[in-house]
Amino acid sequence: MSSGRFGRVPAFAVDAVALAAVAVHPFSLYVVLLLYWADLFVGLLRQSVETVFAAPRETYSPLEPPALRRNGDPGSFRFLTAKLGTLKPVGWLPRVAVHNFKITLVCAVALAFASVAVVVLATRALDPPFSVLSWPTSAVLAAGGLAVVVKHGTAFRRFVHSPRPPAARTRPSRSWMGSLLIPFPVVVVDTFHADAPFDASTLFATIAVLVVLGRVAYERRRDASPTPADSFELAAPAGRPSEVFRPDRRAVRIAGLLDGILPRIELGFGNIKYRVISIIFFAPGVSLVGGAFGLDLMPAFVVGVATALAVTAVGFGLAGVAHFDLAFATTEYRLYEDELVAYDTRLDAVQWRAPLDAIHDVSVERGHWLAPPGTDAAAVTLDRSDLDVDQRPYGFYRQTLAYVDRPEHVADRLRRATAR
Repeated sequence: MSSGRFGRVPAFAVDAVALAAVAVHPFSLYVVLLLYWADLFVGLLRQSVETVFAAPRETYSPLEPPALRRNGDPGSFRFLTAKLGTLKPVGWLPRVAVHNFKITLVCAVALAFASVAVVVLATRALDPPFSVLSWPTSAVLAAGGLAVVVKHGTAFRRFVHSPRPPAARTRPSRSWMGSLLIPFPVVVVDTFHADAPFDASTLFATIAVLVVLGRVAYERRRDASPTPADSFELAAPAGRPSEVFRPDRRAVRIAGLLDGILPRIELGFGNIKYRVISIIFFAPGVSLVGGAFGLDLMPAFVVGVATALAVTAVGFGLAGVAHFDLAFATTEYRLYEDELVAYDTRLDAVQWRAPLDAIHDVSVERGHWLAPPGTDAAAVTLDRSDLDVDQRPYGFYRQTLAYVDRPEHVADRLRRATAR
């Protein structure tokens, strides 16, 4: 018990420095908020890295979004959510569960926005009523920086040397929101110190104490070490398959490019909103740069919109190619005597197993996304009576032989196998 309590001491290092700042610094609330801002930002970075290397999930079809969304999961990298198995990107790194990539992408976006907030406020918006290099500010900030490193370094070391929990227990829950929201009270305090008609030092010191005590209470309630995962995996059937159907990798990449540039609107507006956000983000910036180089308002606007469209198309197109290549390009569909098995050779893992007596119908589906132009590939769809999750991505992924070569032959072969 005592060793467990001692192991939790680094978790309160930042709080100890913050409490000391209340006692020694004339602008205590300002400094306390800055310390917790750094704590939240580094915590978001640590949890994002931990999410990359989190253990594979514990269930076949998690009963949480995206499985329960009405239209499934329409966003980028949606089909990676259904993947089983792990990938080793570099020899010296541990294996990575592919379905964690989507969660990691969300963490990366939150980290990017938090970084922008730090840079903008630090260089443009804040005008603290003290010098960073003055005493005791320099000592408090140095001690706070060391405390942040000790706290999160200890937590990451514990993560590395313990059985890995799944991403559902490591992904940032409140850290990412806190990192985005804490600049607002910092700006409020900064503005108040600059414009207030009276001295609020006592009031702010009291608030700072309450903030520190609240953080200590929150840290005490947190679980110090998430429990490890009993990762889910499907066993490979015994024996050799009678036939193996493989996807056309060129068709897979073309389909990914189309899916990235021209998202499927019937899956929900979530598949187009990120493109719109990207265009809105890039267009004004490029327009301002064009104006700085002497372009008039309308030409600068046109250049900005055109550049934003091109950047969005190229970026999302390449992301779509990577998405579909990871999801479908190395998946073989192996036909055994009594079942059909999807096996990803890159991940060395069975993706799904379908008993032949549970397949009632087999059909070939063509379309702009299912049969990419310039190829002979198409999707072979199974009508399965044993499929428990119908929403995308699980339903589509586990009842479709995606972008297989010679789809008519594949469908005929499966019909004969299921008719026996």
